[in-house]
Amino acid sequence: MKKIGLIAGTSFLAGALFFALSFGFLQKSVNNEPVISPAIVRAESVSQSVVPNSFVEIVRKVKPAVVKVISESIVERRSRFGDDFFDRFFNAPRRQEKRSGEGSGFFISADGYILTNNHVVKDAVKVKIFNIDNAEFTAKIIGTDPKTDLALLKISTKNVPFIDLGDSNAVEVGEWVLAIGNPFGQDLTVTSGIISATGRHLGLALYEDFLQTDAAINMGNSGGPLINMKGEAIGINSTILTPSAGNIGIGFAIPANMAKKVVADLKTKGKVVRGWFGIQIQNISASDAKDLDLPTAGVLVSRVEENSPAQKAGLKRYDLIVAINGKAVKSASDLQMEIANSTPGDEISVAIFRNRDKQVLKVKVIEAPEEALEQAAAESKSMSLGMALVKNTPGLAREYGLKTAKGLVVENVERGGVAAENGLKPGDVLLAVNRTEIESVVQFKNFLAGRRSGSMVLLLVNRDGDELYIRFALPE
Repeated sequence: MKKIGLIAGTSFLAGALFFALSFGFLQKSVNNEPVISPAIVRAESVSQSVVPNSFVEIVRKVKPAVVKVISESIVERRSRFGDDFFDRFFNAPRRQEKRSGEGSGFFISADGYILTNNHVVKDAVKVKIFNIDNAEFTAKIIGTDPKTDLALLKISTKNVPFIDLGDSNAVEVGEWVLAIGNPFGQDLTVTSGIISATGRHLGLALYEDFLQTDAAINMGNSGGPLINMKGEAIGINSTILTPSAGNIGIGFAIPANMAKKVVADLKTKGKVVRGWFGIQIQNISASDAKDLDLPTAGVLVSRVEENSPAQKAGLKRYDLIVAINGKAVKSASDLQMEIANSTPGDEISVAIFRNRDKQVLKVKVIEAPEEALEQAAAESKSMSLGMALVKNTPGLAREYGLKTAKGLVVENVERGGVAAENGLKPGDVLLAVNRTEIESVVQFKNFLAGRRSGSMVLLLVNRDGDELYIRFALPE
């Protein structure tokens, strides 16, 4: 019995050894060479630069260029009874208080220029910078650009370590990135992850094209760099999506290529100069295209401003823009970015479909008037309710056949949005909000900005000459 057991045991071990050698479970062969399984072969075929053994060298290179940004601002303390409570009933001045904000930033040149988020230094009366050695500097705000949430600062210094801005257009989903900043006040923290997506639009700024990453980003990381494996900043960390204040793996960074134009303009002009066509646009759905007898790919022109470059070039309402300078236009945000990034004076080739006829028009871009940018920002805000608004005029009233030239005209209603769900329609005229007459889109935007999610909104609407009230709660 012992002999039989010994033979059986030997056979079992031999079989196990053959199985292991055959399927690559053992790491050494008979001649002491490694045995590589098919899975390991695939991994070895990937470039080592894509799968780094560590990020130590990259961190050593870029970390000294990252700074902590502390801003101080003076704000009016609000009464719980309302902003004008003390003025109206006690004729007393509002109390002011000092507030501080904290974020991150990084040097982009040896002479002390620092890139950060606009919301980190918004309304600041003083900005302090702390470098890797915890040395303190007072920074000058060279300029801010709320429309991209970027700000340029500068300190008086020479030969500081800095980070080059990389090519964010070359970024691919899946590549490794590092986020560096000061989350929750913890100095110079490094987290790693990958690019999860590109071209994200959240409705937080007028011009957006976010890179999405799962590298941990938290409060205090805003303004810090998103670093690629070349040690370049391909993004500026800006915001997160989260049900709480902490990271859940969905963070967003402003692309470096967008920042390059902002930095250049702020340095030389003190403001960002953007191109302007003078059109309002919207994405087109398959059903909309069918109704209008148009192809489905492109962006629909819903309004052309009087005396604008677009009108002078011959663009008309219901034209479908399919390409700009030979580059296909896939969405309204893509077109908006292309126009904004153009230089005033440029002549841009615009391919359109008018009905089923394709045409190419030449539009000479001019600098965007400030009132047009304010209108666009306000329209962007109102679209958070799923509708696009424009100030009513006698000319617009005649064009739409409206019974009044007052208020704001609803030009577009997004399917499934708050406006549509509550019965608002294109052609409706908003006359008042919470019993206050509306005179501009900016006024309506400011009303929305001052209300919390869940607050009730009462709209007085003129529809075909009849007046009705529409009441709903603001979304989160």
